[in-house]
This record gives sequence, structure tokens and C-alpha cells, in this order.
Amino acid sequence: MTERDGGVRGGRRTPGDVEGHDDEHPADPAAVDLFGLGSAAVIWSLGIFALTYVVVAVGAGWEIRSWVSWVGAAAGLAAFGVAAAFVVGGRGARTPAPVAVAVTGLVVGALALSLWSLPVETYRTLQTSPPVSALTVVATMLALHRRPVFAWVGAVCASVVAGVWGVAQGFGYPAGAEITFFCFPVLVMATLFVLMAPPMEVRIRALREREIAQAQTEAAARAGAAERHDQLRRLDRGARPILQRMVDRHAFGPDEVIDARLTEAQLRDGIRARAWESEEVRSAAWQARRRGVTVLLLDDGALDARGDTETARRLRRLLVAELRAARDGQITARVLPPGREVIASVVVNSSTGVSRTECRFDGAVCVFPGTLS
Repeated sequence: MTERDGGVRGGRRTPGDVEGHDDEHPADPAAVDLFGLGSAAVIWSLGIFALTYVVVAVGAGWEIRSWVSWVGAAAGLAAFGVAAAFVVGGRGARTPAPVAVAVTGLVVGALALSLWSLPVETYRTLQTSPPVSALTVVATMLALHRRPVFAWVGAVCASVVAGVWGVAQGFGYPAGAEITFFCFPVLVMATLFVLMAPPMEVRIRALREREIAQAQTEAAARAGAAERHDQLRRLDRGARPILQRMVDRHAFGPDEVIDARLTEAQLRDGIRARAWESEEVRSAAWQARRRGVTVLLLDDGALDARGDTETARRLRRLLVAELRAARDGQITARVLPPGREVIASVVVNSSTGVSRTECRFDGAVCVFPGTLS
């Protein structure tokens, strides 16, 4: 047994190659980022917010002269940035619980660090706006990533921390806690969006599946129409002149009779052997039949089910080579039914012997000389 036409065992395809990766399947809610929080627009928006954070913090704290305060403020901003990166960088639409815990701790710690870095003697209300706004942004993204409980826990803890800071600074607990209160209306809206998300996903997925099904139906209709058009064109080009001469009571000569039979055989090939259909195969089969070779092409659908165009091209090249080399006898090329180890075979029975060429499911092309089909 030898291998030919490259003789390689390649092109192995697994069900995963055809169906796609399971972790990207749209039916998995965790794989659908409904709000697009990992998009480039969100990342750019976060970058613009960080720049605004710095500008407002520097402008509001222009009178602060303690480098310790500025280092603390910078560390708080960095902690907010890490928390936002954890949320945005998570795969899918639901932040893992350990990451949500870490983000909650980071935002509360970042707010505490930012507040306690503000000197009381130069304090202005505007100085608390950047860290509280950052807390609101990160908590909202965490809620939209299907972790609203963690977002609310973080917001409540941040209010407690702000209240304790107010007491420590001499402002009182209510005055300290109220700087975080505008975070809660935003969280309410984010939570409502999260509660509405599952029904929205179901509807979006149903619409997507309907759109895909409609596109497939339209594509199949176009393919069928194109196939009918091609068959009619071949019929018009090959059979119409013969039929017209028959209508005109033309007396056919020997060569014309041969051409008519070759035309009939070629039209049959286009109907019952679509997998072998190509200009090279048609031309080689026509010439082989003119030399007296019997050519039988059959297609039982294995290549259509496989969807492997490279294997189909290899088989056509192999068949063309056999057709061009044949001088007598019979060539039978068959694409077998789906589900078999062998997907196609070419049997050559001539005066020099009998050979059988097989293409197996794993892509190997093998020749068995001296065997019968």
C-alpha cells in the first residue's frame, strides 16, 4: 500500500473545529457581555475619566503642600485603576466571585486612603468628588457585571468609612457619610438594568437565531437558484444545438452521434455527481470517453457532509490525472455516503490491471493496486 497525491495524513478535523469553541457559544450567558464593558469605547472613557480625576484633584488640592497627602492620593487613584482593570478585564458578562471580593476591598480601601490623605486645614468639598466618583464608576461596572450585591456592599462600606473619616476630621458622621450618597441612585439604575438583562438576552438571542436561520434559508435559496441557472446554462449550451438539429431533421453523422452521447453523459455527471463537478473534470472525462474509456461518476454526499473543500480539490486532481492517463477500460469515481471511514474511491479497470484509490476520513489518500472494487 502506498500513498499518493501528497500521501499525507493531514486535514484532520474534529467536531470542535466545525462547531466552534464551547466557551464562546452564544447560548452561554456568561459568554455574552450585554453592556459591552470590555469594549474599546469603555476603556477610552475610563482613560478620560482618570485624566479628569487627576485634573480635578490637582485643582481642588492646589493649596496642599504635604507630599504625603499627594502620595496617598496617587495611591488611591492607582487602587481605583486596578479595581477597574479587574472588572473590565474579566471574561464574559459575570465577574468571578473572588475578583468581585478583591474589587470591593480595593474600592473601599482606595476611598479610605484618598479621604485620609486630605489635610483638614485645606479641605474643600470638591476634593472628595474624584475618589467618590471613582467609587461610583467601579461599583456600577461591578453591578453591571452581574455582581450587584458586591457593588452594594462596597458602596455601604464606603459610606461607613466616609462617616468615620468625617468623625475623625471633626465634621461629624452624617457630614462625612453624605459625600457618598450620590453613588446609590446610580447603583439603583445599574441594579435595575441587571434585573432586566436576562429577559433581554433571551430576546436578543432569539432574534439572532432567527436572523441566522433566515440568512441560511436565503443562502440556500440563492445557492439552489444558482445551481439551477448553471444547469440550465449547461443544458442550453450542450443540448440545445443537438435538439435544434433534431427538430430541423438533420441527418447526424458518426462524429455528431458520438458528440451527442458525450453531451448526454456530461449532463448526467452534473446531476448525479456534483462533488466531482469542475471544468477540469468535465474536460478530462469528455476526452477520456472520446478515447473509448467508460467513465462513471457518482456522489452519495460524504463530501457535502464533511464540508472540506481542500479534500474535494485533491480528489478532483487525482481523478483528472487518472482520466488523462486512461486509454481503455473503465473508471468509476464515487463519493461514498457520510459516516464511513472511506469518503471517496476511484477504481481504474484497464488492460494494464486494476487499481483502487481511496481517500479516508483522516485525509490520507491510499492506492491499492491489483484489487477489485
